[in-house]
Amino acid sequence: MKRTSIVSKFLSNPDKHQMLSLIKYFGEIDDVKNDEILELALGLANSGVKLEKGNISIADIPSTGGPSSLSTLLCPLFLRNKNRVVVKLGVSGRPAGGIDVLSQIRGYNINPKLNEINDWIERAGYVHFIANDYFAPLDRDLFSFRKRNNAINIPALVIASLLSKKIAVSVKEVGLDIRVSSYGNFGKNWEDAKKNAKRFNEIAKLAGIKSISFLSNNDIPQQGYIGRSESLLALKKIFNEEMDWLLQKHLERCFLMSLHTIEANNNNELSIERIQKVFFENINTQGGNINSFYEIVEKTNKAHNAIVNASYSGFLQIDIEKIRSSIVQYQKKYITPNNLFPDPCGIILQKTSFDFINKGDAICSIRCQPEIKEIFVKEISECFKVLPVINEIPKIFEKIA
Repeated sequence: MKRTSIVSKFLSNPDKHQMLSLIKYFGEIDDVKNDEILELALGLANSGVKLEKGNISIADIPSTGGPSSLSTLLCPLFLRNKNRVVVKLGVSGRPAGGIDVLSQIRGYNINPKLNEINDWIERAGYVHFIANDYFAPLDRDLFSFRKRNNAINIPALVIASLLSKKIAVSVKEVGLDIRVSSYGNFGKNWEDAKKNAKRFNEIAKLAGIKSISFLSNNDIPQQGYIGRSESLLALKKIFNEEMDWLLQKHLERCFLMSLHTIEANNNNELSIERIQKVFFENINTQGGNINSFYEIVEKTNKAHNAIVNASYSGFLQIDIEKIRSSIVQYQKKYITPNNLFPDPCGIILQKTSFDFINKGDAICSIRCQPEIKEIFVKEISECFKVLPVINEIPKIFEKIA
């Protein structure tokens, strides 16, 4: 029996049994071949229609998932500003992926048909939508099955899933934002993530995609606005140039990722005015109400009416995984058939990892529904520790060509 028969059997009959066999194979075999991963990526991409745009340069910066980064919202703006067409086919994130953040805006269409996508590309050059019955439906189904069966953290399947979506919409330039963490799905440490980054780049090349990968440490906050509405508030802070230093650094890192992805000159100017224009053009093109954006950020700002204060003086340690788990569990409780991306809670960090703080300092502010306030505030409070000393400050960022 050929090794690729596991993938072939799944693609020809993707039922529950074959999905379980595929997950077991990719999760347990140490030497899964690159061509097997590529075969799966191509099969997932070919399960639906494909966007054929061979004569234009389409670029994207997807991520491997993880809280606190805004790269899937910010990088498309930079890429488009550098005259790339951006076609972003994604899935919901935890707790605040790009697609579920944008879906908070009233009227924003995340589930378009092919003719609408083509029209939007002609009008604005940037579209952002969710995997659906038209594009890579088998990838969507497999991803949902993996979530239900605790099989998200299998790097070979992550690579196939990411590439399937890029192939389906003819992306030719990819910068992969790999968010490294102890709970991540692309390697539990820096060395494993680097190995998987190199593998992603190799397989992308086999698929005819120019790829570069960026590693960032997701055990520490990338920026402080964590939540669906909080992400929109962060964008507003950026557009108004009211950023704290952490958000400013994150913006600059997203800018550099975008430049490296398309091999642009690092001396290019970061223009807030131009990326704001791209953002609102996309909102308008996809049917979103721009007034809704402003209403959300104003309401969100006012709703932050609980504060977590430091009980001791010392160096702050933040458990990002626990913050994500707490927010995600309440998001799940509020899901309804008419609201697949509810937004019951979020936080804004006032301090970040390794900051020295004094007793009584505000660590974060909290927004949440009144009925969960007591327990949510308690859970978030338990995500912070204050240490007397710091033994080591970890690596923050690295580029893998």
